[in-house]
Amino acid sequence: MKKGHYALGIVTIVLGGLGLLGSLIPIVNNISFVFGIIALILGIITLIISKKAKGKITLGLIGTILSVVTIILVLVSQSFYSKSIENATKDASETSSISSNGVKKADTTSSKKDSKKESSLELLNKLAANGKSTGDLMVTGTITVGKSSEVVPGIYDLEILSGSGNITGERKSVDSLFINYLGAVSGSDNGYPSKIRIILFDGDTLKLDSISKIKLTAVSKNTTAGDQLGQGEWVVGRDIKAGTYKLSTNGVLDEEYDNLGWTISQYDDTTGDSRDVQLNPSSKDVVMELKDGQVLSTSYDNTSDTVNADSVKLIFTTQK
Repeated sequence: MKKGHYALGIVTIVLGGLGLLGSLIPIVNNISFVFGIIALILGIITLIISKKAKGKITLGLIGTILSVVTIILVLVSQSFYSKSIENATKDASETSSISSNGVKKADTTSSKKDSKKESSLELLNKLAANGKSTGDLMVTGTITVGKSSEVVPGIYDLEILSGSGNITGERKSVDSLFINYLGAVSGSDNGYPSKIRIILFDGDTLKLDSISKIKLTAVSKNTTAGDQLGQGEWVVGRDIKAGTYKLSTNGVLDEEYDNLGWTISQYDDTTGDSRDVQLNPSSKDVVMELKDGQVLSTSYDNTSDTVNADSVKLIFTTQK
């Protein structure tokens, strides 16, 4: 090979090598693609000239191979990065806190209607439909909610069959929807409720202190909305209609304990916001605006051991 052909082969290898080094790096691989194309052209020219001059084709062949590998790697990596960005953007726009907890989404490929993001209310209705009632459960430790667990995701009435104590838990993703209740077997003299409505997502955990046996009864997807709620977690649009309400109760609000009564936490999955409201002797004039899909967590501080906590209700009166 003549000296000029040798130099052309070296340039081909250098360009192919530089292109190969940056072929997997985002943005940089655009330059690598240009280097690969130039190296491929020079490599082919070098091979043709070498053959005509009956010289060695080694340098031209190496440069050509490097350029082809560079081009292939750039195209593959750019395709991969493009799909990754597309999927990340899609997930960010479609996934809510509630749906990320194991609630099955609708098929988004069949029609324009199906591609519409499901509302929190729709997702919670699906969650309710997936629930499965349990028999009597002996509590031997922390209960983890899962599709293969004895407690599957769903909406339940939790009934305490033995013991008295705290019901707490950890949410896998919905940080603002706390689990923190007091409960006791029916007929106990501590004024705690024996039944509590609870929403359980995939991956959630339940911890029951000094409670040895419970039962979970799945709440149907189809429920009749009312204007009175007990203690637990309630879905606006399922358990109570959306609207503006003034709060009251059929329970005792003892003036001696001016800060004890009802505590209501209003969680909105659309915004991720949570708001606490108190109904007690020092705060009796309470009005709330409720929207479909919001979750209300309600708990009552019973100041009378003679009052059956299961019969105490939070009453919602519509405001015009």
